[in-house]
Amino acid sequence: LPKYQCFNRIYRTLVMWWLVLLTVTFLFYYSWKRLRYFSSRGVRTLPPTPFLGNLTAVTFGRQNFVEAIAAGYDAFKDQRYFGLYQYLVPTLIPRDPELIRQIMVRDFHVFADRGVHIGIDCDPLFGRNIIMLGGAKWKTMRLAITPAFSAARCRSMTPLMAECARAVVEFLQTDIHKEGKLIDTDNITTPYVNDVIASCAFGFAVNSLQNPNNCIYKLSQRAVVQDTAQVMKFFGYENIPSLMKLLDVKIIPKSDARLFSELFMAALKARREKSAEPRPDFIQTLVDAAQGKLKQEMEDGDANNNNEASATKIIEKFSDEDLVAQAVLFYIAGYDTTANLINYFMYEMAANPHVQDRLHEEIDRVPGDYEAKDLYDIVQNLEYLEMCVCEVLRLWPLVGSADRRSVATYDFGPTHPGSTDRLIAPPGIHVWLPIYSIHRDEKYWPNPNDYDPERFAPGKKADIIPYTYIPFGTGPRHCIGSRFAVLAAKVFLFQLFRKYKTNMPQDSRRLCPRAFVLRPANGFKLNIMPRN
Repeated sequence: LPKYQCFNRIYRTLVMWWLVLLTVTFLFYYSWKRLRYFSSRGVRTLPPTPFLGNLTAVTFGRQNFVEAIAAGYDAFKDQRYFGLYQYLVPTLIPRDPELIRQIMVRDFHVFADRGVHIGIDCDPLFGRNIIMLGGAKWKTMRLAITPAFSAARCRSMTPLMAECARAVVEFLQTDIHKEGKLIDTDNITTPYVNDVIASCAFGFAVNSLQNPNNCIYKLSQRAVVQDTAQVMKFFGYENIPSLMKLLDVKIIPKSDARLFSELFMAALKARREKSAEPRPDFIQTLVDAAQGKLKQEMEDGDANNNNEASATKIIEKFSDEDLVAQAVLFYIAGYDTTANLINYFMYEMAANPHVQDRLHEEIDRVPGDYEAKDLYDIVQNLEYLEMCVCEVLRLWPLVGSADRRSVATYDFGPTHPGSTDRLIAPPGIHVWLPIYSIHRDEKYWPNPNDYDPERFAPGKKADIIPYTYIPFGTGPRHCIGSRFAVLAAKVFLFQLFRKYKTNMPQDSRRLCPRAFVLRPANGFKLNIMPRN
């Protein structure tokens, strides 16, 4: 009997190890097969690592993901496109501006969906926002909320932004900061952006510099995609969506989603019942649309001003949960990105004093007795401020790439001019738009790493090759809130540089490897000092 038991243990051990070996062999074979997608089709790609693809350095915090894209972009300069593996997901990176136009504009019907899809069944709140929607639902939602970002609506929200910016200037005038103390500008820009979004999206007036423990500021800090854990959730949904759903992983924790909903619904109910005074904000836009009160706004003829009458007809098709999701998206999409635009603007002013001096001269020409209602026209007419903002967005786009996923078989054409190799991809191929890389391509931008606002002088804008400057994406799914974000930044910068100047003790531009948006590894450390 002891011999039998001993033999039985050995047998079970051997079987277990054989199963382990078979499992490991199968996994490596599966990985090897997935990572041959591009090479078997004649598409160039950097050598991938088993299971991790081309994101090994990103996974272990040694590289920002836009730098992983840039490595391939720089390696294959003779190619129209190349391949990158985000773990085991084959992802095509277009280098040719004309191919970018085809994907994002001409053949938008094939690439109408985002690369990451998080459905309502996975995350009931986040899955309802317009970024996650596709098809007809996306079209109707975009039409419904587009009026909130029209020129007229942004004009009406400018005084709300100005009030938040004044709070920052007053904070800087305190004893703590008036001597030009070295600070991380993130500590003043994120409260400002939080307060702007709280005011313009939720209808709440808060001062997060004076009261950093207010619940909206705390909520926003937890909701935004700014740390490794949040970034990995998105990669998880793109690579192993079934497992993420099984594990019940939420982009926004259930407790935070519930609190967001309660705050928004309380404000929405007050507006509907007219127990709260109307404000020119996102909630009022929804209420006005549902009541048929929106006016047709076609004053500047762009996509953000079309068909508010249609929005009135369809706004009632959406549930209150759908509307909450769009308000929360203000934070997810606008919090870090808008703050970073302001941060990098101050960063570049400090690094380029001659540019800052010229900006001060332009701002100083604005009379000091302007009224809040005139501020929209004032900041929009500051030509050099516009040039400086555009150049910041070229060097430091709000997001380093934009993602799409095909819904039909697509022929991407030859891999490079004259080549017989071409990728004809079945439905489901992922595409990453290399915004950061194409903005720094010396083929399109002389001295691409230099900060030079003159690139965007009125007489030179026509020289920019189409689809080489796309800070907010392009095509029908470009960033719907771009006008709002830039306006919020301009209002802040106008009021700040009217009284202050910036400089930096050291110029450190290494990107933070663990951030979803572009930001320096050591933060935005600057001196902010009063002008004479």
